[in-house]
Amino acid sequence: MPAPTPGSPVKRASVKDVAQAAGVSVATVSRSFNLPQTVRPELRERVFATAEHLGYSPNPSAKALRLQRTRIVGAVFPSMNHGIYAQMLNGFQTELSREGYLTVLVTVGFDNTNIHDPVRRLVEHGAEALMIVGQIEDRRLVAYLERTRIPVVCTYSKLPDNPFLTVGVDNYDAVQRMVAYLHGLGHREFAMICGRTQTNDRQRARRQAFIDAMASLRIDSPLRIFEAPDHTSTDFAAGVTRALHTEHPEVTALVCTSDMYGIAAIHTAQKMGLDVPRDLSITGFDSQGVSALTSPELTTIAVPGLQMGQQAAHSILLAMNGDTPVRHIDLEIPLVIRESCGPPPYNRSFSETRPT
Repeated sequence: MPAPTPGSPVKRASVKDVAQAAGVSVATVSRSFNLPQTVRPELRERVFATAEHLGYSPNPSAKALRLQRTRIVGAVFPSMNHGIYAQMLNGFQTELSREGYLTVLVTVGFDNTNIHDPVRRLVEHGAEALMIVGQIEDRRLVAYLERTRIPVVCTYSKLPDNPFLTVGVDNYDAVQRMVAYLHGLGHREFAMICGRTQTNDRQRARRQAFIDAMASLRIDSPLRIFEAPDHTSTDFAAGVTRALHTEHPEVTALVCTSDMYGIAAIHTAQKMGLDVPRDLSITGFDSQGVSALTSPELTTIAVPGLQMGQQAAHSILLAMNGDTPVRHIDLEIPLVIRESCGPPPYNRSFSETRPT
């Protein structure tokens, strides 16, 4: 930038001036100030030194006005009644807050086929990007979001064909591994308690994994799948556990697609005088803190809620700043083997697996 002539107004250095002087792109200068963790340290320091030499400093308020930026990001959740969602939201909004963004939460229930109106209102009120839990099954909303072209990240599910960014876990594979673990302990008579599957891709994947595992392991047992009317019905799980004991006493392994179902099943089984896991092995899903406080402690599947929220925020930030984030990120989802599972009562030759 040329030196000003005497008496002429001093021109402020621009981002283009910094980019030219530092020998980098305008995008690199922008990332250095807005997303410094995405720029190599030596490159970032060169940008900062050049900016200081030229007297450049970013003006957030002017930038927001020029670009009509609200710095608001929407977080669309089914509910806040589950600890896993609180973890995800915490990770998401903490990362965005560090970059000066405000997270606005909207809860829409568990029917992802009918969320167009609340999500559209969120966008019309200034949301520049969205995190949505699960696959978007509302066709009107998919079409609307594709027209608006705002960054969208879907979480909690492995969705390789999703048109939007995804940060999720493989719900199907996790249940397959859980059934294989129980089968390895010697179980041959199974039952499942799952949430409503019609409008929830996570529950559908878990249910289908159970069905396919029965077939692939050649388990010659009737398919006993009990679908709850909603996703918080511990009463339903308790009722199923009682019915299994009276109507299907041959069942020795109960696979639950949430920790709350599993905890309700343990409590109910014990009230009926059953020993868990000697008489009935029970599993959960999510690995919420309370699952380690049951007696026996609940064997479950650990969903990394906090990490999922953090990674979703990183993807959103990259997309909003013109970068190209990884389209589909799949996080690890390990089995957490605890005390609620053991060999079936008719086969004690199998060694029970205990945590070390």
